[in-house]
Amino acid sequence: MSEHTITLSEKTYQALLEVAQKQGLTPENWILNQLYRSHSETEPLSEKIGDLIGAIDSQVEPHHQFKPTDFGEQIATKLSKQGLRRPSF
Repeated sequence: MSEHTITLSEKTYQALLEVAQKQGLTPENWILNQLYRSHSETEPLSEKIGDLIGAIDSQVEPHHQFKPTDFGEQIATKLSKQGLRRPSF
């Protein structure tokens, strides 16, 4: 495999080196990861979440029981003063 050289300013190289080292990578591997990441993000969001649509049935009654706490009551009181109410189950 042939190798190529990229010329970077000292400031740019130091920034690249710092970010790469924080992630435990070499500058070369960090750049490679960024290229793969941007390539995988080209898929439209609608395709990424297409099989998730309708996966949660918001019409079903929740199975958890509400357990009041002092902290929760304080928040509920504060929100009610702003016109927000706790939903009744």
